[in-house]
Amino acid sequence: VGYKTINLCKLIVLYPTDYRFSKQWRQQAEQQMIASGKSGMSDEQIEKFVEYFWKALHPELFIKPLVKNTELVDLIIEINFDHSIGKIYQPNYLN
Repeated sequence: VGYKTINLCKLIVLYPTDYRFSKQWRQQAEQQMIASGKSGMSDEQIEKFVEYFWKALHPELFIKPLVKNTELVDLIIEINFDHSIGKIYQPNYLN
């Protein structure tokens, strides 16, 4: 199977107002899966899963510099805890 090269024209970053929301969002998603009869991770498994990724690529070290990069990012959309849209801006807007 061959892969086609795709040129990225615009980069939009969905930026949670607090990276720690991701753990709670994962818990909500897993609980919904379990409630619908599908398999899902326990709270302990979620804790380990999320902590692993935070250690491997911590949001503070990756996302914060990315959203300030006017060369790469065209638009930033902040995501609130309730999944609603917060601020929408370009990287240099808040610098």
